[in-house]
Amino acid sequence: MTWDSEAWKEAAREYAREEHGANAIGSSRQEPVPSELVSQCAADIKPEPVEWLWPGRIPVGKQTLIAGEPGLGKSQVLIAAAATVTTGGAWPCGEGRAPLGNVIILQAEDGAADTVIPRLMAAGADRERVQLITAVVGPNGRRGFNLQADLELLEKEIVRLRDVRLAIIDPISSYLGPKVDSHVNAAVRGVLEPVGEMADRLRLAIVSNTHFTKGAGIKAINRFIGSIAFVAAARAAFVVTKDTEDESRCLFLPVKNNLARPGKGLAFRLEQRLVGDPSEGIEASSVAWESDPVTISVDQALQATDAQAGRQVQFGAEADDFLIDLLGSNSVPVTDIKTEATAAGMSWSTVRRAKDRLGVIAERESHGFASGGRWLWKLPDHHKALIPPTRRPPIELGTLCENERLVETTPPKLANAVPPTTAPDDLVRTGHRCNHCGSQFGILNYWDWPGYPDGIRLHPRCEQAWRDSEARLQ
Repeated sequence: MTWDSEAWKEAAREYAREEHGANAIGSSRQEPVPSELVSQCAADIKPEPVEWLWPGRIPVGKQTLIAGEPGLGKSQVLIAAAATVTTGGAWPCGEGRAPLGNVIILQAEDGAADTVIPRLMAAGADRERVQLITAVVGPNGRRGFNLQADLELLEKEIVRLRDVRLAIIDPISSYLGPKVDSHVNAAVRGVLEPVGEMADRLRLAIVSNTHFTKGAGIKAINRFIGSIAFVAAARAAFVVTKDTEDESRCLFLPVKNNLARPGKGLAFRLEQRLVGDPSEGIEASSVAWESDPVTISVDQALQATDAQAGRQVQFGAEADDFLIDLLGSNSVPVTDIKTEATAAGMSWSTVRRAKDRLGVIAERESHGFASGGRWLWKLPDHHKALIPPTRRPPIELGTLCENERLVETTPPKLANAVPPTTAPDDLVRTGHRCNHCGSQFGILNYWDWPGYPDGIRLHPRCEQAWRDSEARLQ
């Protein structure tokens, strides 16, 4: 039997099968192992109480999500939680004590040395118990950590550190992975479900931070940016928002809680504290919780915030009108502007913001001696072009003729408008509002108009826009 004969080859294959099993080289391809369901009888599962890191708020073995507008203290709330866990400290409002343990922080938006560490110091955290995950080093060099590719590495680090009670991810959207669309439900779930399984397996709480979506007037649970899967994966979710009645006060309010009855909200303030060597002048903000909970609901608080933002827009529009009508083509002393603003019930800060929006020019008028002179404000050239778009007369776009090309249209002429015989010359708040733009500042001309028994009032710049809008309604 020669080495290349068929009999020799078959003998070699038979020997390999006996020595190394059916998967040896030269054997037939292995059939795929079929998948099987994993199921349990409900009667065989022993019920367990929910374990809490922060009783009623942050569960162990689950994910928790916090959202809010930038700059209100979301990250500081997470640092405060880390400080409480690393010292076994008390939670606010007598809600118990935290189990003593280690904390892992993933922080993508703030610097470690100049922000995170000073905040930990200001909050009184035991920094020996805090580990910051900053990057991953692999065969291709250094790169950012992401949950999709590096969850196994994170689990190994948690096991190595031992006694990890809390993992902070700030913000969650920065750690999904480069190819994960945060607005696609299935993609987000594909990343977060293994994270939840790891939290349950290792018995730690995972608290993530995210931002608000743009838009007002929607319920709190729909304001979390990205897919609804973020809120769905979390067993508890909270919002940090401002107190509209106190600018220095913020609210920490529950949005959902799948494991306990929704509790009351909390209030806090951000305090600046000097940390480290006093000669270095390092300051950091920390959370100072109030001793009593708040009763306002999250939707009520956000509605108040939306209403306040709407009022600010309205006040800004009125301040723009006030300056445009007051300055006109003249240079007006700042002292006179302040007097007029006070008489109109308008704060000086509102007027200054309008000045910046309109590009108002400030010039000093000299009286010829060192301490003399005064400041004057004037509008820039072509200031009418700076009227905010929301109050500009609408542009007539024209209509389509038979060959589908735009043709010029002639605004309809209304013969039933009676121009005023006199025009008031006061430039402060009047007793009426302009029927077109709603502002009550500046010269308002009176017109008799069908359907308006008391007539209408219009700024000169609003008259044509009013005519056009009324003509479209006829």
